[in-house]
Amino acid sequence: MPIYRIRREIASGVSREQFKQWMLEMQANDIFQLMGGEMPDITPDRREDSIETPVGGLRYYAKRLN
Repeated sequence: MPIYRIRREIASGVSREQFKQWMLEMQANDIFQLMGGEMPDITPDRREDSIETPVGGLRYYAKRLN
């Protein structure tokens, strides 16, 4: 699922930084795998609503594990 869609569904009460930290914690706890790849229909706002990881690189998709 595109990360920007998750972000937009819960955006009303969560800052971008809180969302990023939450998603990184979910990845650390093996709930989600954040993935890069190509997003052919990327727009500046979708890019902004995606996640940049500490090791660099944007992650556009989240895959639920288990």
